[in-house]
Amino acid sequence: MTLTKEESSLLEIQEIDLKLAQVNERAEKAPHKQRIAATQAKIAEGKKRLTLIEAARADLEQKVSTLEAEVDELSQRMKSKQAEMQQSSDHRIVGNLSKELETLMKQKEKRENDGMKLMEKRSEFGEAHKDTTGKIEQLEAIEARELAAYKEYFAELKAAHDALKAKRESLMANVGKDNLAKYEAIRAAKNGIGVALYSYGKCGGCQVMVPAAKRAEIETAGGIVICPSCKRLLVVEK
Repeated sequence: MTLTKEESSLLEIQEIDLKLAQVNERAEKAPHKQRIAATQAKIAEGKKRLTLIEAARADLEQKVSTLEAEVDELSQRMKSKQAEMQQSSDHRIVGNLSKELETLMKQKEKRENDGMKLMEKRSEFGEAHKDTTGKIEQLEAIEARELAAYKEYFAELKAAHDALKAKRESLMANVGKDNLAKYEAIRAAKNGIGVALYSYGKCGGCQVMVPAAKRAEIETAGGIVICPSCKRLLVVEK
């Protein structure tokens, strides 16, 4: 088979464009991207949970502070009542103060019990915060490794892409502007294949046998023609 420089260059450009499409598809469908996205989603979920834990813990601390202040206030009131009892000799007053003191003591005990429950919750929140923070750190380490692997993978694809583009640029100089423009337009409309080889009466693009009435015309014309079936460019071997 004998082809002109333009014909062989155009066919080679087609091969390069198909390889470029494969490289682009590999970049788009890189498995790293899905894993990175999944890891980042887990990190975001963990951070959201951490925010809720911190908000709940802050609310808990406020309740603890309020209870501690109330216990302190009740303790002061109890001391005051005890001092009054010691200073009074009236049994009726002492009896009333004793009842008030008992009430204050019950209130204080209740708040102290409530405080103990809050302390338990504080410990639970602390454990939850520590556990969630640890998991986020683990996920961030996984994310960093995946990003590094993806960066390396993408660098390899980019090197292959750049080499193919450079070769394509050099080949374009061998193809006439009209044929190159036709090729680009047809390639865009025909799933990436704009030119094919005509061989043994068949179009290499659509794989359809050219009607016998057209074969002689195509083979006589030679060079670069149009497929009567798929309308792609056809390089006719001589």
